[in-house]
Amino acid sequence: MKNGNIKLAKILTYSGTLPLVACALSMFFYPALFDASFFAVCYGAVIISFLSGIHWASYLFYAEKCPRNLLLTSNLTALIAWLSLLLYPSLVSFILQILCFFYLLTLDGKLKNFGILPVWFYILRRNATIIVVVSITMLAGLS
Repeated sequence: MKNGNIKLAKILTYSGTLPLVACALSMFFYPALFDASFFAVCYGAVIISFLSGIHWASYLFYAEKCPRNLLLTSNLTALIAWLSLLLYPSLVSFILQILCFFYLLTLDGKLKNFGILPVWFYILRRNATIIVVVSITMLAGLS
């Protein structure tokens, strides 16, 4: 990937964490503004599904190098994220999403080690996951 596209990917990825950061901050400073927890759980499910799609595509293009069948695990992860919506409002919703984000990051680490994902992308995903998990943890504690 060209440097300009890597920079754009970083901008878009960090921008993608902003809705969850905003939800956590609004819940902390302005809890009556809107249902930040519900918005965060919905957004989290969408992002987990998006990240699962990256794994799906990785398997489609690099099946022989993948450490496991990502067609199955990516679909299961997305379904668990959507299950968190059905369980809302509960602490379980937040816990399921945190587990999904960590699991996807673990898979990204394996894909990096197998030469499927570049190191810069893994570092970006790790940083974004930290931001997202901290935000979701704040929301879980404030809900």
